[in-house]
Formats: sequence, structure tokens, C-alpha cells
Amino acid sequence: MKYVYPKLSSKDLFFIRFGGAGLGNLLFAYGRALDYAKKNGCRVIWPTWPSLKIGPYLRREKDKRHYIGLFCNRSGAIGGLKKMWLLLTHKKVDESIADQCPENGIVVFEKFIGSFKPIREAHVQMREALYTNLRDKTVLQFDATGAVLLHVRLGDFGKVTEAELKAGKHDSRLPITWYCEMLKQIRDICGTTVPAYVFSDGTDEELSSLLSMENVQRKTFGNAIADIIALSKAPLFIASGSSFSMWARYLGRQNTICYTNQIKEKILTQGDTAFEIEVEDTIPNELKSRIQECLQGE
Repeated sequence: MKYVYPKLSSKDLFFIRFGGAGLGNLLFAYGRALDYAKKNGCRVIWPTWPSLKIGPYLRREKDKRHYIGLFCNRSGAIGGLKKMWLLLTHKKVDESIADQCPENGIVVFEKFIGSFKPIREAHVQMREALYTNLRDKTVLQFDATGAVLLHVRLGDFGKVTEAELKAGKHDSRLPITWYCEMLKQIRDICGTTVPAYVFSDGTDEELSSLLSMENVQRKTFGNAIADIIALSKAPLFIASGSSFSMWARYLGRQNTICYTNQIKEKILTQGDTAFEIEVEDTIPNELKSRIQECLQGE
């Protein structure tokens, strides 16, 4: 039998990693490995989620991105000493030459390759795997019915001009004023102050203009994956241009509004009934009835 291993960092010591990408980017390797394993009858070797990194400390971020304690291996993946033994003794090949992997070899999946394209149709399998392996399942009880959820990515995203954003400069902060305006327009469309929950790595001071709006609450479930899952439950999602938001969109297949040239990649497939749209200033008239419908709370 072949094995698959989602390798999340180049410096992987089996039980702890050093450095590596953020959770949103790590999930791509995990998703491709799960999809390949299912299609080819392979065993999954449990990835090394825990990580030590300096960047979040230098930037004084609240989430230090250690990813310790996020997941518990409940899906039958190979872990512990057997994982170490397999990785030390068995032949490993890159996913690009998976067809050359010998029997009892290990196909290694790593890095950000192809974004959602290789796993676009595997969202149900991915969602089930994340739900199964969550250590703390509190977020699964979160009910976002009738609410607008917003993801405001600040942290390691740089400040750029609106002209640069409109031109498609990614990994950049979106204006807080834009989030406020989108929420105001949605409420005007619905004729009521619909509740809104803000998920963000920014400070209360940075988010003050948004948090000061009526019936707006800051929300977190304490870690990155739980917050992604919470955002995926949004009937209407005002997204950032980050892979974090993209994962919420991928898992939830929900109605999404994002800033001009910041949606990065279309997530929905032909069978999905939701919308994903970029809005710079004004929400199009043709979406108004759909926004009312998705926030009716039924």
C-alpha cells in the first residue's frame, strides 16, 4: 500500500515544525493529499501541525500561529512512532511524479500548488475531515442564521493605496471604511439592523469604526481553524482577500462580497446557487433581493 504525507514545512521534525506558511496555505497540501488518498486507496500519514515561528511575535500578533492543539487525529491517519519510522525508512516522491511512487512508498504533498483548482470538487470530503479532527468542536454549534459575517485581515498584510488595491495588489489590507459601507448598504437593503460578527487579527483600535456600528460584535473561537469554520457558516460573507477567507468560502459555498480585484479566485462551481462578487462602491441592484432572501433567517 502507498502512503501520502502532507508536508507542511521544509523543517519538519515529525512532531514539531519550524516556520512555514499560514494555516490557509497549509490546508492546500492537506487537501490535495486527502483527495489523492481517497482516489488511490492510500493511507494518510498525519501531518505535523504544531509549528514554532518568530514572525507573529515580531509583529505582536494575538495569534502566534503555533497551531498546537487545533487537531486531534480521529480519522485513522498514521501518527506517532510509526509515522516517524515510515518517513525515515520509506522512499518518498513528490506529488508531481506520484505515478513513479513504488508500492509502500510515500507521495509527499507540500507547498501552495494550484490553489483550489486540484480540490475544487472535494470540499465535502475536506469539510468532513476538518470537522472530524477538530480537537474542540464548540464552533460546530455556532449558528450564524440571519447574520452578516466579516473577515478583516490586518496582521502581516501591508497598507497600500486604494489605487493599488483596485489594480489587484494582493495580500494587502482592505479599507475599514469599505467594510463599514458594505454593512450599511446591506442593512439599508434589508430595512433592519441585521446582526454582524467581525473576525479579525487586528486590534480593537484598528477596527474601532466598524465595531462602533450598532449591533456589531467582535467574534472569535480562539484559533484559526475554528474561525475559518465559523466564517464558513455565514449566509452572507464580507471577505478579505486572504487565503483564510478563501477557505471559509470553499467550505461554506456561501454568498460572498469582496473588494474589487481582491477575490483572487472563484470558488463556486456550476452546481452552487450562491453568488460571489466584487464590489467597489455600490452593491448591484440585481443582488438586493438575493441578499434579503439569504438574511431572512429561515
